[in-house]
Amino acid sequence: MPFEVKETTIPGVGKRFDLYLDANRSVAVVVHSSGERQVFYREHRSDDYDEVFRLTDTQARTFGLFLVGAYYQPVAGQLAEETSAGEHIRWYSVTAESGLAGNREDEVVIESRTDTTLLGLERDGEVRSVIENDVVFEVGDRLIVIGTAEAHRELEALLADIS
Repeated sequence: MPFEVKETTIPGVGKRFDLYLDANRSVAVVVHSSGERQVFYREHRSDDYDEVFRLTDTQARTFGLFLVGAYYQPVAGQLAEETSAGEHIRWYSVTAESGLAGNREDEVVIESRTDTTLLGLERDGEVRSVIENDVVFEVGDRLIVIGTAEAHRELEALLADIS
């Protein structure tokens, strides 16, 4: 039962996600309504979870970028780029011809117009995991986007329409 995930709503708190690593070990993440995350681990199913660490919403989003390979993708990760849901990460460069340059994120609204998720923005060698709606895309920016092949086609069509 590797990679089984269980989602539980915790009334008044948020949601808990349990990721079963193998028959015994599991990791749990509690996502609080406030955005805070708590990460827990247990070695055996019969054990109680031990809290490993807490993260603010911004810290969790940045940490998540490490996990999805936005900063560095090892060769093994490049060989298995798709998630079980068929999603994969693609990088999109903002060029003068792309139509994105000079537009604010809330004007383009990539996520609401396609089934992709904007994971981050690389600008001047720095990756930003939290992209405010008023960020103006600049030539040289690189967008880090996750989605299915169909979702990436939708994004490419959107980019073609605004160029």
